[in-house]
Amino acid sequence: MNNTLSKKLLILLPLMILLYGCGTTDTVTVVEQSPESATAQDGDESTQPRDEFQQLRVGTLEPITNFDPLFADNLSTLRVIALIYDGLFKLNPEGEPEPALVSDYSVSEDGRQYELTINRDLYFHDSNVFGAGVGRRIQADDIRWAFERTAKSHVPPTASQLLMNISGYENYFIEQRTIYDESKRVLDRITGIEVVDAETIRITLKQPDDTFLHKLASPYLSIYPREAAQNSDNSLKNAPVGTGAYVLNSATEGEIVLSRKPSPRFTDQIEKYPVNRIDFVYQSSESEMFQSFARENIDWMPELGPQIKKQVTVDGYNLNAAYENQFTLVQNSAKRLTMIYVNQNSEQNMDYVKNQLSELNADQFTSTGTVSFEPFEASDADSLAETPSELYIPFTDNPFAKTLLTDINNSVFQPETKLAFLDIRAVTPETSLYSRWTDSFHYPFFNGRNYAGYWLSAESVIIGIHHSFIDGIVPSSVPWLLPLEGLTVDRPEQDAS
Repeated sequence: MNNTLSKKLLILLPLMILLYGCGTTDTVTVVEQSPESATAQDGDESTQPRDEFQQLRVGTLEPITNFDPLFADNLSTLRVIALIYDGLFKLNPEGEPEPALVSDYSVSEDGRQYELTINRDLYFHDSNVFGAGVGRRIQADDIRWAFERTAKSHVPPTASQLLMNISGYENYFIEQRTIYDESKRVLDRITGIEVVDAETIRITLKQPDDTFLHKLASPYLSIYPREAAQNSDNSLKNAPVGTGAYVLNSATEGEIVLSRKPSPRFTDQIEKYPVNRIDFVYQSSESEMFQSFARENIDWMPELGPQIKKQVTVDGYNLNAAYENQFTLVQNSAKRLTMIYVNQNSEQNMDYVKNQLSELNADQFTSTGTVSFEPFEASDADSLAETPSELYIPFTDNPFAKTLLTDINNSVFQPETKLAFLDIRAVTPETSLYSRWTDSFHYPFFNGRNYAGYWLSAESVIIGIHHSFIDGIVPSSVPWLLPLEGLTVDRPEQDAS
């Protein structure tokens, strides 16, 4: 090899190494597959100046024990789920649907067919449910699979009530719930849900429905990858995987921590959601919760329980004068609905129960909202002479149901009889009364299937309070909506002494 060639190779060798290194970087397209993987780890505060970091502490009315959208069993859980996941649509504070995972859609002239284009620039959160731990791009088949899962026999039927009008859905639902031998099932899909391509899904309804987009915005119809629901070690119950602005950082008894999960491809997300971290705090005692709030250990209570509402409001809607300079009250148009049922299949003395309930009047319910019911007629049956010492009801976390049942107990059963909670949540022949909850958004869709036959109904306007250093909270007509877009926390420095 001559000297000239040697010199040329020596000059070219560093350049070749540099080009090889660049070529290697270009071929490993981790950032292209998941823009989120280029961001800091969940909960890492080091990427922002400390004075920009914003933490929000929220008091919840009920415990949050399951992050699977299909298993949400209280309104507090729906509020958290709506931050972790997205649906095809979302509702603004006025209750109008807006695209979320959808980038475009069209509706046929007869109002029965919806063609939805999925925003393929969106990715699922990074998670171990994916092979490399990197969240993949969302696709139309994820929507089809998530909707089919709502019909399965191993999940609650709540979400299915929102999809019954889709062609073929009810038949698929019935077969999944009644034919337990899978080899005998003949329906392998829902005919009214068609995946056209990776970014397009077509949904056909049996009848036109002006509220269909509203239904698609329910947190019960949140979208998640099948990998998350099929992985037994990282089930959605404990390890949610969505596309929302926040991810689960930690979950302990009484406290849930969410961290903002910005994507560098959507730089406006940081401006849209200024709050970096949200701590959801649950205390079973309303008085203890309010004391934590008064001490500024809790910044915001989006929904007041019946006891706190009675203490801090006048007529249930206006802030008590004693608190006017301390807290800000937010009155929403959304409502919580609590129903009390009489168990017609109970083994307890139901003649006695109905006779006692005939003595109730609406004035005996003072802190649970607007109560309506049809009293039973008094009876002279011989069985009324048998006075039970206890009547049983399934346990509930709903403080409004607890207050209603306490009012009933104190008004008509005491002192001869007392209502007692069983350590069970199912309605059994041992129980005489039981409760269910829903909200003013879902009730029109669920009534007749899930919530028919109640004896008493209580409508409670959702009232919230927050400290003055929270800015950006607006009233909402959506029961589960926490209006975090643009919300800021300017907590004053606490005196270390």
